[in-house]
Amino acid sequence: MPRKTAEYPDWVMKYKKKGTYINKNGDKYYLYAAHSERIKGTNKVKRVSDGYIGRITEKDGLIPASTKIKSTPVSIEVGLSRIIIGITDNIRTGIHRSFPKYADFIFSRAVLLYVYGKHSDELYEQSYLSIFFSDSETPKQITKSHTFEIERCRKMIAEVMKKEYDKDLEMIIRLFSNIRIIRIGEVYYLSGMTSDITELSEKYAINWEDPLWQR
Repeated sequence: MPRKTAEYPDWVMKYKKKGTYINKNGDKYYLYAAHSERIKGTNKVKRVSDGYIGRITEKDGLIPASTKIKSTPVSIEVGLSRIIIGITDNIRTGIHRSFPKYADFIFSRAVLLYVYGKHSDELYEQSYLSIFFSDSETPKQITKSHTFEIERCRKMIAEVMKKEYDKDLEMIIRLFSNIRIIRIGEVYYLSGMTSDITELSEKYAINWEDPLWQR
């Protein structure tokens, strides 16, 4: 099925030429270079981003990307956190029943514990979890009940990951932990993908182009 073309204003679309695509974030429009590659073993093609060109505004038109970085880049892990969130709805629902106020805190710390073997505020801020659960509440003190639930949740996450990815799990953990987004000011850039990551993503129908971190 061909990719559906988004309906953007004429003053935006006039900058969309062959080999480019537009990404909308809120009420802002960004132009990227891209090319198509055939998916190995199929007749399908995929779009591959070749980099950010600039921002489009109605008043100033295309504002080319600056070669000088004005904001400090921030690197945020997105690969493992995102796929874990995507397959653990039942776990999160169960935690919300038992700990309605701090469910997101408990779940996010359990994900960190699964990924890194520990959890901390610093790891949380460097993870996609801090974007997805930006409205979550943090308890003033982590109680024994919280600690027990975090560990219990970690075990459930491990079981779900094993069931979902089976023999590919070790490779998923090793490769997807390197998928990051780079935030520069208000703009996010997805890190490059190796061929191994691309193949695994296609196998499990994971579309990293979908800008969930911009929700």
